[in-house]
Amino acid sequence: MSWQALAAVIFWGFSFIATKAALREVHPFTLLALRYAIGAFLLLSIQINRDRAFFKIFSCRDWIYIFILAAVGVSGLGLLQAYGLLYTTAIHTGWIIAINPILITLSARFFLGEVITPRKILGIFLGFCGIFLIISKGIFSFSLFRMTSTYGDLLVLASALTWTAFTIGGKGFISRFPPLATVTVIMISGCLTVLPLTILKGEWGNLIHLSFIAWVGIFFLGIFCSGLGYFFWYSALEKRDSGAVGIYLYLEPFATFIGAYLLLGEEIRWVTLMGGGMTLGGVFLATRR
Repeated sequence: MSWQALAAVIFWGFSFIATKAALREVHPFTLLALRYAIGAFLLLSIQINRDRAFFKIFSCRDWIYIFILAAVGVSGLGLLQAYGLLYTTAIHTGWIIAINPILITLSARFFLGEVITPRKILGIFLGFCGIFLIISKGIFSFSLFRMTSTYGDLLVLASALTWTAFTIGGKGFISRFPPLATVTVIMISGCLTVLPLTILKGEWGNLIHLSFIAWVGIFFLGIFCSGLGYFFWYSALEKRDSGAVGIYLYLEPFATFIGAYLLLGEEIRWVTLMGGGMTLGGVFLATRR
């Protein structure tokens, strides 16, 4: 058992809960800037302790690619999820994000030429049926699109697409460098990308009025989700096979589900559980080797 991979997945599962709690008092721009700044500082401290000259391995052309990846997989991802969580629940978010492996499988077929077998097709179909069930809440009518929660669910689904673009687009680039060093510079770039939006919003003066709960959410996101989560994940990958470590990702929606019920008091619906089960079943069929 890899406790590092397990800890990372639990952190990421609880990230939606912490974001939901912090957004009650903090604007998404400000929340993301603080989160990424804390995470970038922590990752930078760890990486400098390993290799002080790691910045030199990236050329000027590499930095352009790094900022593009950061804009998509850090800033874009974070903004879509944060705005989505303003309208939908953390439980829905956790289950919808679970579709990521299926989206990556589809993209790998179209952009990387990977083969899709009949089993994968069945898994993809089952996974999308599960997501549709979660978003629709069992309501099969056009009134569904007038619900604010549907808007939030669609934003979260869009964030899954940005993560897919980041994963497929950055696969070749990230494989050329040490993973932790690459993630560190991408996190720093993501913070710099979202920082101008925060400055324009001009809500820094409100930080002194935040409650203890809001600050706990901010520091949890920065230290554990954007910092230690990535460090633990890549440390686990250095010691174990990626397939064995990847299995732990199945636990992420369950961590969100349990945490959101206990800490946020979110409602548990049978249709959400059914859709989540279908999604995970589809992911298993589409990614199993």
